[in-house]
Amino acid sequence: KSFRTSGVILLGTVLSVSGVFLMLWITRIPLDISAFMGMIMIIGVVVNNGILLIDYDEKYLEEKPDVRQALLMAGQVRMRPILMTMLATIFGFLPLALAMGEGSEMLQPLAISMIGGMSLSMFLSLLIIPGLYWMVNRGKLEGRR
Repeated sequence: KSFRTSGVILLGTVLSVSGVFLMLWITRIPLDISAFMGMIMIIGVVVNNGILLIDYDEKYLEEKPDVRQALLMAGQVRMRPILMTMLATIFGFLPLALAMGEGSEMLQPLAISMIGGMSLSMFLSLLIIPGLYWMVNRGKLEGRR
């Protein structure tokens, strides 16, 4: 709905991609097409989680004018689905990341980039994005009181 909100979500995607690069660097795996594909998947998940979290926050802002309460309520409602999605993805890609099957070496960078990005974006979606959203829209949100 606004450029500020879009900027917050975009910053969250940039930060989650840094988790991909960090994990690839730790495991000494080069950035190839499958790792890049994992990066694109991470960006989609982070954008989806950010949009849903901010949408819930704006819904609660209509009910209660307290900005912090609305952010906390949105975080509580969205925490379980975000954690379940992230943990299922991480544990689902774990066998592929450990290269436990035939031909898994080809997709190992995809799995490692997904695990790295998901691990970092789990915290970003629940802590950083709501905090940045509050900081960027503080004046506008406080005016709703």
